[in-house]
Amino acid sequence: MSAKRETILSGIRPTGRLHYGNYFGAVRHFLRLQEEDKATCYYFIADYHALTTVTDRQDLYGNTVEMLRTYVACGLDPRKSVIYRQSDLPCTAELSLLLGMITNIGLLERGTTYKDKLSKLREDPKAEGNPLSYGLLGYPVLMAADILIVKADIVPVGEDQRQHLEMAIDLATRFNSRFGETFHVPRPISRDALRLPGLDGASKMGKSDHNTLDLLDDPATVLKKIKAVPTTTEPAPLDTDSNDADTVVPKMPSGVGVLYRLLDLLAPREVFLEFLEEYRRGGKFYGNLKKAAAEHCSKFNEPIIARYNDPANSAAAVEEFLRENARRVTPVALETVEAVRAAMGIGHSLYRA
Repeated sequence: MSAKRETILSGIRPTGRLHYGNYFGAVRHFLRLQEEDKATCYYFIADYHALTTVTDRQDLYGNTVEMLRTYVACGLDPRKSVIYRQSDLPCTAELSLLLGMITNIGLLERGTTYKDKLSKLREDPKAEGNPLSYGLLGYPVLMAADILIVKADIVPVGEDQRQHLEMAIDLATRFNSRFGETFHVPRPISRDALRLPGLDGASKMGKSDHNTLDLLDDPATVLKKIKAVPTTTEPAPLDTDSNDADTVVPKMPSGVGVLYRLLDLLAPREVFLEFLEEYRRGGKFYGNLKKAAAEHCSKFNEPIIARYNDPANSAAAVEEFLRENARRVTPVALETVEAVRAAMGIGHSLYRA
């Protein structure tokens, strides 16, 4: 008898257009897990979570569809991976409420995301468009519900989400101790994520900072963005003989480092080494460097854009696999919620629409 396949779970916020930071920070890892085919991969679109930063009406549904068309264009296969929308499992909200009944508010107030937001608002009340909300404070509880409801075995996380996962594990463990073994407790694994710098030289590429290179950018847009990357006439010495990108890129001026990181990721090795030698020699080479970076970025984008526009990857196709995968996940989710209700003494739902 074969062993049961484990379940890997990751959540994706519906940001609309995906950029290189998204790809090398998450998508690349999702594709690797999918192709290894050692576990069932669950990827949910975290549209409930996205509401914590919404200040007025936004087309979150439209963003979800556009983003998923891009994911499919990158190679994520809804037949190999179970892709569903968080809000298509309304029982997730019910589980979040039940978990909230046993969650200490002091635990939530120690959350780094919540504290960072609070700190920014104290420094400048207008710095963040969205005020502190119950949704932001309770974000870790909803995240715990996302994980526990599908009985996830493994949750890949970056450092920014590790604390939230630890909270989820703590909630599941305390619930089982108080009410009996009900939850399957997951385990974390580190996500092999690359933190890609922004085109403006900022430490992180991010949509809100308007410093991204997008996967659907056409060659003219790519070239325009790359040309605007800040460089310097006096590059700092590298102080190393290493040709490893992880060693040399952090020693470069921030804007220049972005260009070399892009070459390292997308260009043949000899191209990266040629421009690294140019850097060491100094002189006027940034024009050629930018041209080469733009060329290889456009080559990377070209097949993604083609698959995005394929008629088989239409909005209707996305809606169909979202419906189908929601049907696949719902029985598991309902089983979890009913078990929690019974454990807490509420009893099974007498009617569930």
